Amino acid sequence: MKEKEKGRLGSNNLKESFEHAIEGIVESIISERNLRIHFSIGLLVIAATFFLPVKREDTLWIIFAVFFVIWSELVNTIIEHLMNLYSKEYHPVIKIIKDVSAGVVLWATLFSVTVGIMVFGGILFDWSLEIAKIFAIISTVTFPLLSIKVVRSWKKKK
Repeated sequence: MKEKEKGRLGSNNLKESFEHAIEGIVESIISERNLRIHFSIGLLVIAATFFLPVKREDTLWIIFAVFFVIWSELVNTIIEHLMNLYSKEYHPVIKIIKDVSAGVVLWATLFSVTVGIMVFGGILFDWSLEIAKIFAIISTVTFPLLSIKVVRSWKKKK
């Protein structure tokens, strides 16, 4: 860190603002395994659009899905760090906050998988759109119901 920046947060300089943003993303990539995984998978998925006959509109959905998962993971990282700053000790409310934050990433990932099934399933396996619709229904209905059942069974074991 530059000497003049010590003890100062933020910047009024546009160049420095970009530098801080890049530092934040790089630090997150270095420290967060799941973010590295999401970046790697996202890179592979976007690269696949160069080699497969993906339509322009579908490419937009693929790119949106990849960016959405990475955005969600970055926000999850922020929330986890804020909660750790608040308290290092176990607290049931902090646990809920962290769990919901992780759930946001999982939900974004389910969205991305749905988009992937729609786009790549049709190209690679000649799947109909109904496969993606079924996955979306399972995600939006069955997944939460199963999650409630699993969490309740975990709580009974404790």
